[in-house]
Amino acid sequence: MKRKVILYFMIIILLTLSLVMTVFGFALTNYYYQGIAGTFRNHVEAINPIWEKGNEFNYGSLEDYSDLIIKSYQYNRAELQLLSNDGELIQSSSGFYEEKTYSIDPKVFSYETIYKKEVIQQTGEKVLAVYIPLILDGQVVGVLRYVSTLANVDEVIQHFLKFGMMICVGVAIVVFLISLRLADSIVRPFKEIIQHTRELSKGRFEKRIKETYPHELGEMSNTLNYMADEIVKMDRLKTDFISSISHELRTPLTGIKGWVETIESPEDLTEQEVKFGLRMIRSESERLMKLVEDLLDFSRYESNRITLNQVELNFDRLVYEVTLQLQKRAKDKNVSIVLESVPVRLFADGDKMRQVILNLLDNAIKFSKKNSEILINLYERNHFAVLEISDKGIGMKQEELRYIMDSFYKVDSKSIGAGLGLAITRNIITKHGGMIDVLSQFGEGTTVVIQLPLVKNLVEEIDNDGKR
Repeated sequence: MKRKVILYFMIIILLTLSLVMTVFGFALTNYYYQGIAGTFRNHVEAINPIWEKGNEFNYGSLEDYSDLIIKSYQYNRAELQLLSNDGELIQSSSGFYEEKTYSIDPKVFSYETIYKKEVIQQTGEKVLAVYIPLILDGQVVGVLRYVSTLANVDEVIQHFLKFGMMICVGVAIVVFLISLRLADSIVRPFKEIIQHTRELSKGRFEKRIKETYPHELGEMSNTLNYMADEIVKMDRLKTDFISSISHELRTPLTGIKGWVETIESPEDLTEQEVKFGLRMIRSESERLMKLVEDLLDFSRYESNRITLNQVELNFDRLVYEVTLQLQKRAKDKNVSIVLESVPVRLFADGDKMRQVILNLLDNAIKFSKKNSEILINLYERNHFAVLEISDKGIGMKQEELRYIMDSFYKVDSKSIGAGLGLAITRNIITKHGGMIDVLSQFGEGTTVVIQLPLVKNLVEEIDNDGKR
């Protein structure tokens, strides 16, 4: 890649220098050629009109004035030729005469001076032919053709072009050296990023790109570091989940296995102990079923295979029923539940919403301090039903709030459960078109806020949409 970058730099600079030299050569040539043509034109304009002298001699045509014209307008180191308006050669300062006709640019008859680069056929010499109009009473009566050799001029131009080429070569060398460093500064970050991705592909997620790069490369390196952090976090969660779920499965299975083995030999057991053992087996079996059901629910929500059976229901009544259902458990922990609600109607799946409230209220009771209070507040705001469940429990640290809704995440890794309750709750709320937010202060308590669209709001959407 480094070679390609250098190659592209050199191609661009060489094309640029070639264009510069082409423009420079063209401009330099025009400058000298125009200078020669301007010299001849100024020479012609500086000569006093000769036509008054002709009146004394009573000449009748341009040929009669040819000697005088050649003598008056002749310029050192240049051949002067007098041409008619048709381009026919009338006379030359060299004394050599031949019948010859030249092509004259029409611009000459508009009083313009025209020059051309020509080649003498006999000698092959390059010359500059300058055509200047000869004017009498505002009319072009003939054309003065100056012929000047370009040997010296072309030599000067070639000298400047060679000097320009030397400068271009120097510039190209400097650019090449700069491109080496520039290419290295461009390619090196890519190499480090590629090497980092290779390390990630080998599972070495602890590697980080330490150097800070500007612009898009910086964003790329930060994204890769963030991705590695997330992979490490998910890998840690996976490990914690496997450890937690193994513990959650092993504990009831151990209890079930132990009581089954005990009941297999009932000789030393009383009837009361047998019944207690059977109750324990049933309790642990229900615990296992609850755990498996949570895993299945999570899997269905993640794969979007859950179908909601939404009907119109009295949400305040549902909240009241769940509160009564968990009152005994709250009393066992000396926790009081205070419910404040208004009549609220929702278009929702009753079983799924019951699962949500049970999970949130169960968590509030679990993490509440003894002799504390749980406040449940249900009200309407901006066409939404708002349910707030606040406890005076242990709370959470701010860094833990970022992951509280993640799958398999548990604030206390030793607590019972697989860490799926809030993840499932979030999925249920989201599928109902609502929102859930968790506010917490460590050591002070936690508040969970749920917002769900009201029935009247949903009916308006249905009427406007016509599709639901």
